Amino acid sequence: MNTPSVCLNHINVGHPEQRILNDINLIVEPGHFLGIVGPNGAGKSTLLHTIAGLIEPDSGHIDLFGECLSRFNRRKLLAQTGFLNQKQETPFMLPMCVRDVVALGLATYPTPLWNFSKRREKVKQALVLTDTDDLAEKDYRSLSGGQQQRVRLARALATSPRLLLLDEPAAALDTHAQELLYKLLRHMCDEQGTAIIMVEHDIAAISGYVDSVACLNTRIHHHAMHGETIPEEVWHAMYGDHMHVVAHDSHCIGCQSQHENTGDT
Repeated sequence: MNTPSVCLNHINVGHPEQRILNDINLIVEPGHFLGIVGPNGAGKSTLLHTIAGLIEPDSGHIDLFGECLSRFNRRKLLAQTGFLNQKQETPFMLPMCVRDVVALGLATYPTPLWNFSKRREKVKQALVLTDTDDLAEKDYRSLSGGQQQRVRLARALATSPRLLLLDEPAAALDTHAQELLYKLLRHMCDEQGTAIIMVEHDIAAISGYVDSVACLNTRIHHHAMHGETIPEEVWHAMYGDHMHVVAHDSHCIGCQSQHENTGDT
């Protein structure tokens, strides 16, 4: 059995009377593509930041690649982890070309120039993967929102990570670019054994690509594997009784087909 890429053990974040994350237990194996869905304020971004070592849990512990994440090994473990956080509204003001923005994702970026050729090759590979190699010499500030998002993804991929954490990576991308992104991520899981945890608000958009979906609202209410239906009460527990479950086809993780969903009218 492979060593899990991520193992979360009873993770709690926030005051005991108002938890942001409550008793989170989760295992993600190499090559597994996990989608996380939930309402605004559910703790999805907090979960990714905690795995990335940017937020320290109030209790519980995190294992990355079989080692407990601590201040002694975090540099080594996180060097094997790519992280794309939510795109902020504040523009990136420094006058940097795209190639240098991507290079910032490399742990070796501040090292002496004798590493230059290897570093340049890694940047080139990341640009090609995200179809941004033609933008390499352009000023990052001049790019469209969708182009900037793909460059930010290239920065996360530059280290050839064993674990990739993505917070709504399809934001600002058109439908075609979203599909290409999800296919790339699926390829990374299948061919490179990359473990991916991706926060996404649209379960229908990702269900054809992910291996499982975790339903998060402070705690994990349900973890559905491919082909499994998420009970309607789970959706109500996450979003409230006012929501209405709309049926999709049977290929969608967590969704029921019309003939299965007898509660629809």
